Amino acid sequence: MLHSAVELTSKLVKINSGNPINTEKRVTEFICEWLEKEDIPYQLQEVELNRNNVIARIPGKGKRAPIVLIAHCDTVPAGEEWTQDPFGGEIVGDKLFGRGSADMKSGLASALYALKEASKEPSLPGDFIVVVSVDEEGPGMKGVMKFLQSNYIDSSTMTIAPEPTNLEIVRAHRGVMWYEIKTYGKSSHGGHAERGVDANHALAEILCEIKSVVNGLPFDNKYLGKSLLSIGKIAGGTKTNVVPDQARAEIDFRIVPPLDDKTANKIIEKSVNRGLARIPGAKVEINNLGLQRPPVEVPDYAEVVKLLSKGYKRILNTEPVQGGYVAYTDAAVVSWKLNNKNAICFGPGNLEQAHTIDEWVYIEEIEKCVEIFKMLALEY
Repeated sequence: MLHSAVELTSKLVKINSGNPINTEKRVTEFICEWLEKEDIPYQLQEVELNRNNVIARIPGKGKRAPIVLIAHCDTVPAGEEWTQDPFGGEIVGDKLFGRGSADMKSGLASALYALKEASKEPSLPGDFIVVVSVDEEGPGMKGVMKFLQSNYIDSSTMTIAPEPTNLEIVRAHRGVMWYEIKTYGKSSHGGHAERGVDANHALAEILCEIKSVVNGLPFDNKYLGKSLLSIGKIAGGTKTNVVPDQARAEIDFRIVPPLDDKTANKIIEKSVNRGLARIPGAKVEINNLGLQRPPVEVPDYAEVVKLLSKGYKRILNTEPVQGGYVAYTDAAVVSWKLNNKNAICFGPGNLEQAHTIDEWVYIEEIEKCVEIFKMLALEY
């Protein structure tokens, strides 16, 4: 017999909600039907056309601060070369396979099932809320940004994103900064290359300079390690024998404290200008892509950490591991935008499986997570 949360995970995986290929409409409609079947009230929060957050709340009668589990329902696209059906939700041995199985439809299913169990309780010590968010995988993270405008959350709300953490408590996030760098030169025949200005060469000098600077940064955070930079996309030129007059790159800069978004921007700007200076006549344009997301860290004495740890120890009879996250999540946005020191990640699955071919999650982790979330709803 499969646990109901495992069955729910499988059903969610079978619905393609790849971002940006598909909107989340089909999966949010399924979740609304599931909530209606379980007689759990909910409301829709429009983010944009055919994209709605789903908010379900079980009111509490005590004095404990509200607990919000915010789980995104979009995934990255499946891609190719899978050996398993990416939308099969199939169980092989002790694993459940499919796009989003780890990131994070298993966490979403765990939150929903815990909500169902909490709805049966005659009295909760505080509100227990599950938010199904859209567009977490997008550069603007539009779902959580819209949710921040609601009256369900503020700087004191205990917030958990059930991301794939191997059931570790993640209380620190690397900042995520995306940039577009465009270089402009002067086109000429390859036989008279001295008459042109090579935009590709300018871009290469800039990217090498940025890489060198970032690799030399001295900061090494206990939970997050060092800052990292990758060149995600690069393009330039039209033909082999033509000096290129334009080139473009997109870069991903993951930053750790004490760096912040403003410092990161200065590092990029200064590095770009140094690289550009090596190619006389070239020009450059720098643009931020998406949200400028600084690193965040929640203290180990935060109420949400203590409450989750309490339930964790009761269920698993051991102390939880605490750590940091290389990715940015809805919980990180809550912490950043609201200066909320009670926003963390905790969920089934391994981040190393996220966005990969043949993504999977351990069934046992889903079952354990459900029990911990159920206990969380009752803790005070």
